[in-house]
Amino acid sequence: MMNESAVGSSFEISLRILLMLNELAPLRLDEQQIGAIDFIAVYAADFGLQDENLHGNNSYRYSEFPARKQMVSFALKKLVLDGCIRLYPSSSGYRYSILEAGKNACGKLTSSYAKEYILAVKAVIGRFENVDAAAMLKEINRLTIQSLQETGHE
Repeated sequence: MMNESAVGSSFEISLRILLMLNELAPLRLDEQQIGAIDFIAVYAADFGLQDENLHGNNSYRYSEFPARKQMVSFALKKLVLDGCIRLYPSSSGYRYSILEAGKNACGKLTSSYAKEYILAVKAVIGRFENVDAAAMLKEINRLTIQSLQETGHE
């Protein structure tokens, strides 16, 4: 898994997913929850959860969310195949949790970025009770519309 290395890639998202699932263990999250938590954590300041966004402020940050869905899906598949996370079938789809290999990989992720990301994930979970994907998506959509209106793209 560690042979890829592009910023903004599914590899980067894979590392954040591992950090997230490690922090939230033993929770089993679905793909929608994982994608929403990751997006909100990266742009936590926009959501009033942190002082700064991990990826800064740019005019197109909300357009990233739809583009990330495919990368999150690919990252999850790769993490399952690499034995870092486990896939659990449920009546509503699949849920994921971290395995020992994923925990071991997280032990090597000690940068300030990783620490800030974990803090942001905790803030997201504190804000969205029961990891409510519908509430997270509603807030992402609200801020997307607000951003478009502020920049005159109505």
